[in-house]
Amino acid sequence: PDLSSGINAEYGDDIRGETSGHFRTALKGLVMTEAQFLAEELRNAMSGWGTNEDTLIEVLMLTIDDYDTVQAIKSYYRGLYDEELEERIKDETGDDLPFQQFLISILNRPRFPSVPEVNSSTVETDVRDLKEFMSASEPLIVHVIGLMTSRSLPHLAALQEAYYQDTGVELSTTLDEIAGHHLKDALVSLTLVAQDYYFYTAYELFQAMDGHGTDEGTLTRIIVTRADKDLKLIKEKYAELSDKDLAQKVHDDTSGDYRKTLLSLIN
Repeated sequence: PDLSSGINAEYGDDIRGETSGHFRTALKGLVMTEAQFLAEELRNAMSGWGTNEDTLIEVLMLTIDDYDTVQAIKSYYRGLYDEELEERIKDETGDDLPFQQFLISILNRPRFPSVPEVNSSTVETDVRDLKEFMSASEPLIVHVIGLMTSRSLPHLAALQEAYYQDTGVELSTTLDEIAGHHLKDALVSLTLVAQDYYFYTAYELFQAMDGHGTDEGTLTRIIVTRADKDLKLIKEKYAELSDKDLAQKVHDDTSGDYRKTLLSLIN
């Protein structure tokens, strides 16, 4: 049986009634399945005034190579809110069609083999096509999105290396120059995930605790959903990236029961 479902049935009302704020969100993440929790995070990012585009990008990047979880997110979202996740995203991003295309394309990525084959000739063709798309007087951003969102992560990693060898410029740098605000963030996130998923998640944690204030949403989503999967590897990448211990930084940036919960997962 699904342990999280049992816990949720027994304690869900208590969590909703007796807790609040970030601590409550973290507990919900622990008692729900990953798909249920992330479906609700997506819903929250598209509720009320405005849309939290960063959360949409982050959730889709966290699950980009987990086809079954993405399908479960769609199913849970449909059952809970009586609408398709894809349609909600379209409604929320109708004024930014390239960004919308990116999100929907990532949401509907096919299941790739566990160890996808990287074809060097296809990589070379993709480099040539990307250069053509991005050097047009009006960059053909729709084609850039279509190409990059339809390739496996190992293929995208090889593509970035080949692009750099051919041009002397990082692909992420070129994308940063030709894409609009949210699409730029999305495409650059995709290049990071393709190169190193654990570096991407560590970098997101670093950004969440860098500067003024703390992005508790990112802390919760990454630490809670990766705790029983690969958080140890993410911790190592965080230390390499920031020269700091993740547990210590979380301790310094959070407080109370929320802090205790995150630290118990990290340690």
